[in-house]
Amino acid sequence: MTEDDSERKYSDQYGENTGFNPEGENPLEQLRQHAHDHPLIRDMGITFESFDDGVLEASIPHNQEWANPGMGGALHGGMVVAYLDTVMGFTIMAAVADQPVTSGPTINLNTNFLSPAASDMVATGEIVRTGSSSAVVDGTLEDAETGEAIATAQGVWRVYADD
Repeated sequence: MTEDDSERKYSDQYGENTGFNPEGENPLEQLRQHAHDHPLIRDMGITFESFDDGVLEASIPHNQEWANPGMGGALHGGMVVAYLDTVMGFTIMAAVADQPVTSGPTINLNTNFLSPAASDMVATGEIVRTGSSSAVVDGTLEDAETGEAIATAQGVWRVYADD
């Protein structure tokens, strides 16, 4: 199968990339606006603080409504993954804003849960590599006050070459 055939098969299965992608040299403000306009991300309370040299940092308030009922107030693991997936995905959006590719969906996300999340958090996404069809990102979620690691992740995202 040629690369064109592979792209066509992917397009047939998943459609063309039609999502949000910032453009230009300073994508942080565009990411902030998109997060504000997106109902789920807005409800998650993520604030994108900085983007520099392939690293995006965000602050996240603890939300008792998303606690795991069996964990005494600690954040549900699904929300830990959702926070990491969101911040890591936005890291790619920011990183490719000035490149001839656009970001796409998560292909794979491996998460390691290290400690309970029971207070405000800081999430970081860091680009490992961006290619013509995929990008690899490392992520961390830490307690905002103590700096203790809550979870780490590594993921792969689809990127699309601009035609």
